[in-house]
Amino acid sequence: MKKIALTLTLLFTAALVWAGKPAKVQNLINEFRHYEGFESVSVGPLGLALAKAVILSDDDLDGEDRAFIKSFDSIRRISILDFEDGAAEIKERFVARVKKVLNGMSLILEMKDDGDRLSIYGNEKDGTIRDCVLFDPSGTLICVRGTVSVDNLVAAVNHD
Repeated sequence: MKKIALTLTLLFTAALVWAGKPAKVQNLINEFRHYEGFESVSVGPLGLALAKAVILSDDDLDGEDRAFIKSFDSIRRISILDFEDGAAEIKERFVARVKKVLNGMSLILEMKDDGDRLSIYGNEKDGTIRDCVLFDPSGTLICVRGTVSVDNLVAAVNHD
């Protein structure tokens, strides 16, 4: 009985630790977005629904593009911070703090291209990622609240 209680306690603790990570990333975005060279945008459920409706109203979209856009229905919020043009010392401080938060998260996927690196962190289960964070230390941080399939996420990164 003690083993079961200990195992459940560890599982719940791990779940609680994970649950706070995307919120900490969002807090960092809110804290640093006021610095010069740090540009942010955050889109909630209403904005996402409106953007999806506008995009899907385009007559030039084929069935594959429409299915691709609809595959992201379970995303509730997207926050993006572009800090490529920020002052070097502020960028270094920001990147160090983001890495500290991401250190406790699961690395789902890492892509490298011409010296650039995009790391995707999140809670992956059965091919689905919940509350993922996409981070490029050279200047981009994206926090996606909700769920998305791994295949759709890779397709979005590689979509032309």
